[in-house]
Amino acid sequence: MTLSTRSSIDRPPLVLALGAVVCGLVMLAGVPLEGAVVTSVACLMLLVFGLPHGTLDLELIKARSRGPWTGLASLLFLYLGFAALMLALWQVAPVLALGAFILTATVHFSEDWEGTGSRFLELGVALGLLCAPTLLHRDALSQIFVGLTGQAEASLIADLMLLVTPVALVVAVVAISALWSGGRRVQATGATLTLASMVVLPPIVGFALYFCFFHSPRHFRESLFALDWRGFARWGWVVVPLTLAAGGIALVLFGLEIRTALPERIMAASFMTLSILTVPHMLVPLLVGALARRDGRNAPPRTGRAAGQHRRAVLAD
Repeated sequence: MTLSTRSSIDRPPLVLALGAVVCGLVMLAGVPLEGAVVTSVACLMLLVFGLPHGTLDLELIKARSRGPWTGLASLLFLYLGFAALMLALWQVAPVLALGAFILTATVHFSEDWEGTGSRFLELGVALGLLCAPTLLHRDALSQIFVGLTGQAEASLIADLMLLVTPVALVVAVVAISALWSGGRRVQATGATLTLASMVVLPPIVGFALYFCFFHSPRHFRESLFALDWRGFARWGWVVVPLTLAAGGIALVLFGLEIRTALPERIMAASFMTLSILTVPHMLVPLLVGALARRDGRNAPPRTGRAAGQHRRAVLAD
């Protein structure tokens, strides 16, 4: 990959840094960031700025493979099918659904740290980011989990995360050092800022900063480069309708929520939507790839680690 191309994808996380600084100053000024308004805004940001990066999944698959499962109808069937399964899991076993979401998110977020030289280190950074709030905000995280599931047993997940936090953070620090020494300064800086934000800031605010201003933009740029789509006129016709459709799922979930408090309804609808869409975002490319290999066709890349490798191969000199 050329230096210019890599810098176009791995842009300095200036917005992430600015957001973290502003939030830190607000907290130092004594203004709470745990309030209903801030929490609701952060959750809405997850939908507005986070959802678009997954809207190019179908195009990435179709660009790399031809076969009976790469048609639009087939791909939509798989995506909606996995999404429906995750929705059903939330209804039947919400604590299990939360645990599955956290595990899926750990694998997914580990793709942001490719370049450490170790899959273990990549997973360590992702797990460290998700567990970091337990250091100073364990009770708040537990309340969030209980609020999402409606089950008191969900607090056990926060307890488990607290237990693994020390080891995960040590691994994350080693991974950041590996990224820095390997010349991946943008990733190392992004990981450092995110870790600090997740430790200091309220959990939802810290997560929103990472998800909206580092993870999502980075993957969105990678997808655009892989497809060679430049300019809003080229990608807007795909991204905008699918983002609105995903937002429609959030609205339906919001309407179905039995919680009476508005912030809790927004939070539940937002995170359930993310989990419902993350599962097919991760699994459908894997499944289609397996089917393509069985049929002797070229397998599409995952929208994640393998996709990142493919995108970088496409962009290589």
